[in-house]
Amino acid sequence: MTRTLIIPDIHNNFGLAETIIDFEKADEVIFLGDYFDSYDSGPETATQTAEWLKESMRKENRIHLIGNHDLSYADPGRHMCSGYEAVKEHAINKVGIVWEQLWRWVWVDDWLCTHAGLSNEFYKAYSKKGEDINKFLLRMYGEKETEETLYSVSGFRGGQDPHPGILWCDWREFDVIPKVKQIFGHTTSDVVRGRVENKYKTKYNFDNLCIDTGLQHYAVYDHDEGRMIIKSVSKMGLKK
Repeated sequence: MTRTLIIPDIHNNFGLAETIIDFEKADEVIFLGDYFDSYDSGPETATQTAEWLKESMRKENRIHLIGNHDLSYADPGRHMCSGYEAVKEHAINKVGIVWEQLWRWVWVDDWLCTHAGLSNEFYKAYSKKGEDINKFLLRMYGEKETEETLYSVSGFRGGQDPHPGILWCDWREFDVIPKVKQIFGHTTSDVVRGRVENKYKTKYNFDNLCIDTGLQHYAVYDHDEGRMIIKSVSKMGLKK
């Protein structure tokens, strides 16, 4: 049985992330980004997380996506967000993370994994006629100008762009792309949220899932059964 473990925003809680990994023993691990900037964290914590991230990125069965809080330190001149501090930037970049090795998106079978979700409004606004999702993302990421558009911030998160990109899309403005399954984090809540045809749901059996609950939930994809399973940290008895 082949299984992929999907871990949402950890915000410095890499200890719990490693506990989940040890417990699940999955074949592959995907992190959805936002490794830094827990509440009231300082440079010492940032250094510890950066050292963990650098080591974790060396492991062959792990894929690390980039989140808006990570881009904030990778490219602070243009992408600073809440929680950013220059002293933390110095501490993080002193560790020597190769930011280019963080992925922008990845597919798990027919599930699209991003940090914040690819909204249909964004896709419709910037895609070309007949362009499927993967070709669209490859083209957008392929040029500096269009790559910047991928990181767009709308008014929901304090920006001025008309449509939110894949690192900043708030759950409240996420629109389902027909026939595309997605799983992402970014917008924290006490519950896992699912959506079909742009309706709010709080169950786990939908094809568009936001699993950012402060690392109280995570997902396991069973490749043999083609099934995405949401798990609760507390029900698994896991603790940092």
